[in-house]
Amino acid sequence: MVLFGLIMVYSSSFIYAQERTGDGFAFIKKQMVFAAIGFGGMFAAIRIPYRKWSDWAYPVGGFSIFLLAIVLIPGVGSRVLGAQRWLKLGPISIQPAEIAKFAMILFVAHQLEKKSAHIRRFVPGVLANFILPIPAMGLLLLQPDFGSTVMITSVIFILMFLGGVPKRFLGGIAALGGLAAAALILGAPYRRARLMTFLDPWQDPLGKGFQVLQSMLGVHNGSLFGVGLGNGKEKLFYLPEAHNDFIFAVIGEELGFIGVICVVLTFCFFIYRGLKIGLQCWENRHDRFGALAATGITLALGLQGFVNMGVVLGLLPTKGLTLPFISYGGSALVVDLFAVGILLNISKGNLEERA
Repeated sequence: MVLFGLIMVYSSSFIYAQERTGDGFAFIKKQMVFAAIGFGGMFAAIRIPYRKWSDWAYPVGGFSIFLLAIVLIPGVGSRVLGAQRWLKLGPISIQPAEIAKFAMILFVAHQLEKKSAHIRRFVPGVLANFILPIPAMGLLLLQPDFGSTVMITSVIFILMFLGGVPKRFLGGIAALGGLAAAALILGAPYRRARLMTFLDPWQDPLGKGFQVLQSMLGVHNGSLFGVGLGNGKEKLFYLPEAHNDFIFAVIGEELGFIGVICVVLTFCFFIYRGLKIGLQCWENRHDRFGALAATGITLALGLQGFVNMGVVLGLLPTKGLTLPFISYGGSALVVDLFAVGILLNISKGNLEERA
């Protein structure tokens, strides 16, 4: 997926990079560097015993919250398109939300294992899981980053369900979360506009509905086999963020339905293998932390992929989430590959146990 992503980033960004920087290879060169760093991080994570992440759950979670806090400081965080989500370190931009996503998953997996004997009690079994996620989600909403907040909340909810939290508590959490989401959407004009655009993008085809309509037009033009790699028209300044959030539309236009289905099936296979690692971890060793961590990492990457594809196809409101491993974005690619390294270390433990 990463190698395929490099090809598509090059195809979707060359003209834009040429116009913006004078170097058509600017974005692909950066992405190749981040891919190399990401694979280095992945191989490093493979060598770290995954149980260490349970021991480090609090410091890693606390560090991610610290990064989310300092990104909001004027002059420290970088503001792009109305959102303050990036830390500039020289030529490199880091998005703390990517780190927080996996830090919260590891923390909740740690808590569900540590408090397993008290899982049916509200305070130790339920409330303790939100000691760090609640401040993290609060800081994410201040950026604002509603998409990452929803993604983290959804994965935590699934982990709590798998961890054995009673359904009556989960029902209350779901109801409270639904009310909070509705209030956040209706209380912010730009979120209401996104919802209205999702329901009827043709209402404002040259304004708020422009991006999703151009995205669907690109996928439509791709038909069955696509117009050919590099021959897409939407990336020629018609489709905003063509190499980033909406790279799936370029795939649909240039590689057609066949290319789209290949990407979908690849993500399905990734989710299948990741969930199988988590299941084997439980069956082989009854390792609650390993099983939940593997499941959480898999769902965080897999669900984000399908949410991104749903947005591009007009099936979901715009969220601002990238397509994992494929979209342009340095910090996201590095962190995602590092998380895959943790997943592979859990798989390595399964193989050693069976041996």
